[in-house]
Amino acid sequence: MSLPRPIGQDAALVALRQLAAGGARTFLFAGPDGVGRRVAARWFAAYLNCRTGLDEPCGACAPCLTWRDVDDGMVSLQDYREVAAPATTRDGRPTRRRVIGIDQLVDRPDGDPDPLGPWLARAPTERVRVGVVEAAEELGEAAANAFLKTLEEPPTRAVIVLVAPGPDALLPTVASRCTVVRFAPVTPDAATWRRHHPHPALRLGRPARLRDDETTDAARRAVTAFTAALPTSLGATFAALRDLQDAWEADAELVPGLLRESARARGAVVYAACDAALEAVETATAQYVHRALTLKRFALTLRSVWGDADPR
Repeated sequence: MSLPRPIGQDAALVALRQLAAGGARTFLFAGPDGVGRRVAARWFAAYLNCRTGLDEPCGACAPCLTWRDVDDGMVSLQDYREVAAPATTRDGRPTRRRVIGIDQLVDRPDGDPDPLGPWLARAPTERVRVGVVEAAEELGEAAANAFLKTLEEPPTRAVIVLVAPGPDALLPTVASRCTVVRFAPVTPDAATWRRHHPHPALRLGRPARLRDDETTDAARRAVTAFTAALPTSLGATFAALRDLQDAWEADAELVPGLLRESARARGAVVYAACDAALEAVETATAQYVHRALTLKRFALTLRSVWGDADPR
């Protein structure tokens, strides 16, 4: 059975083995998106609970066999849990600002029926329970303060992993309680390059963004159709833009990467215009401007340079 393992992060995994042996139990997995921090957290949980005691989880013992393949990778329903800021409000509307709430971490009246803190305090089925806080920079101040005691002194048979860009992204009181393990963008080896080239995620050093599924195919089709429509009519461009927006919603990092790859092939002028327009889309989205409107502006910007580009 193949268990989760991040690509190109061997040094970080060695550090994790050493730190675990030394008794560390609260970690910050620091690094940019897509370098394998969450995959590493899953690998770490499998490693800690594997019965063989080897440097890698065996994939065959009872706790290793609890891992199952889901949409975003391998997950165990035993002794492992991930917490993230909700994407919607309780009445189902999209949140304007993603925040990890107090009730996701500690007991609160009318809150989450099984918050992370009490879950960690219960006895594990195997050796240790592992709780992961995804995008820990989204911890609200009240939630962080309520969770400080648990971060400082996790339950005896529990490990906590915070995933964030770095210590500076967290409250100082939170960062100071964590052992930092850094995950840098990776340089693919020749074998990996041959398997996945020309996926833009690999050239960005973010192999966790690799896709072999329908998301990649749909994104490539949408980008190809959109760029082919740019030199034609405005109506055709906006028609192709609808599929591009759907693909963008499915993977907000892959699609810009593919667009930059297409623009690069059109020359420096188009690439610079595309890169600046993509930055404008990201800025507008962060300010809650409707994505459909920002993408129309993006399309108009590219139309102004795409048709006259030198494709060499």
